[in-house]
Amino acid sequence: TLSLYVIFTVHECYHVAALVGRFPPTSISTSRLVAHQFHSLSPYLRRVADYAPSVGIRTRREVIHSALLASNDDTNNSSTNNEDIDDQGTSSKTNNSSKREMLKFAIPALGIYLTNPLLSNIDNAFVGRTVGAAGLAALSPATLCIDQVLYLFSFLSRAATALAARGYNNVNNKSEAEAKQRMKDAASPALSIALFCGILLSGMYATSSPFILETLNVDPLLHASASSYIHWRGVASWAAMMQSILLTVFMVTKDAKTPLKIIASAAVLNVLGDAAFCVWPLRTGCGGAAAATALATLASTGMMVKALGNRDMLPRLKLPNKKECRSLMEFTGPLLAITLTRMAGFMNMQRRAMTLGMESLAGYQLCMNLLVFFILFGEPLSQLGQTKLPALIDSNNTREAMATFRSIIALSTFAAAGVGFAAYLAASFGTGLFSSDLAVRAVAGAAAPTLFLAVAQTVVGIAVDGCMMASKDFKFMLGTGLASFALQAKLLTYCTSVGDILGTFAIRLGSYAVLSVGRALLGYGNLGRAIRGEGRGRKQVVAKPQ
Repeated sequence: TLSLYVIFTVHECYHVAALVGRFPPTSISTSRLVAHQFHSLSPYLRRVADYAPSVGIRTRREVIHSALLASNDDTNNSSTNNEDIDDQGTSSKTNNSSKREMLKFAIPALGIYLTNPLLSNIDNAFVGRTVGAAGLAALSPATLCIDQVLYLFSFLSRAATALAARGYNNVNNKSEAEAKQRMKDAASPALSIALFCGILLSGMYATSSPFILETLNVDPLLHASASSYIHWRGVASWAAMMQSILLTVFMVTKDAKTPLKIIASAAVLNVLGDAAFCVWPLRTGCGGAAAATALATLASTGMMVKALGNRDMLPRLKLPNKKECRSLMEFTGPLLAITLTRMAGFMNMQRRAMTLGMESLAGYQLCMNLLVFFILFGEPLSQLGQTKLPALIDSNNTREAMATFRSIIALSTFAAAGVGFAAYLAASFGTGLFSSDLAVRAVAGAAAPTLFLAVAQTVVGIAVDGCMMASKDFKFMLGTGLASFALQAKLLTYCTSVGDILGTFAIRLGSYAVLSVGRALLGYGNLGRAIRGEGRGRKQVVAKPQ
């Protein structure tokens, strides 16, 4: 997180200093000399050298205009330069306004994304208190089978977000009604496929859960509790799949309050169900907790369908045609591959934790639920990137794209520090809410420092991920994902504690975030070209030797 902050701060200081011409002659020559020393090391360092200011290589005016929209007319160049310098005086006000607008959307959206992991932690609390360490240990592979498989299909919701955002913000829209219609048409194929896949998942969970648990080498003593949890949660898989697509429709229209009210109502229903099925009058353990969650999922999905229908925003179910399939596959193909690598990393972590014993496995389950809960603080910022940046990148709106990207990184950096510290406190002092077993609590407490790092890195990583998806920079995302997956898999073989396992996760997400931001700031990829003013249709000033 600190690395990202330093990279971004240095870049911004350099940009402002270049605009106002405040580099002293010594700094100018020194910066150029240092850049030349590293000129042959990598394309990234060569890019830095190319943009280093030097009167002998490029005039300051040429440096400025190589990063901004410029014309060939000398008079226009001078005018543009003065306007850009004047704009710097109001940039802070614009950025502050942008951040306020983002927060108005992000705070309600945060409540939406935090509700489901909060309910999972409530399930853990009820099961841990009524069943004990064995129940928590059973929830670990059971939630892996449910939540990670649902995560596997998250590429559908991400693709729906990108397509619906482009449809809703299309420059050819002449009215709000036309914008809604384009958005519904864009989201319709994803909703239909999500429902179909959800029905298949429900059938698989109803018939194949024992086989799945055997494949994962789960302790036979945990099979009964884990199977009951999978069966009941699996009943509502189709509703959970639909809900993820419906939620994107709300987000694209910048409405986070309506789904927040719906999810909050479902959360209350879930808590009441947990109390009834796990404490009194029924004491059905893991299965009861899963049944309460399934009922809440069905109720919230029904309320979302009704709310969207009342606003004429509900995508219709239909068989996608070839054109729609091609548009969807442009996103789903790469995103599926990216999601598979990330899911494989979680499964490797789970397998390693299962070799550490029952107490460690139960402690790992507590830490992972805290991790999943707290890292979702980055999800609203990811949604902002996915909904705001596509139109800016497509239209080569450099100023707004840079302001949006800067705001997202700044907000995520500060959020990472606060949220990571909250996760540390929860693992150190709050595990008594989930388990009375001192050994399990000790495992979670020992992992608290690395949990802080994992949460902080992942909050920034999720926010950056949204920006990368908005730019459709899938090759880089997949390449770095595969490289970090291989690194994590190697490191996991040396892990002897839950803290070590979480440490590999922090390394994986942190490296991805730093590389992505650095690449964009150096002007590589669609996002980098957009924020540096080098997108399609831009005229660049070529350096002329003096």
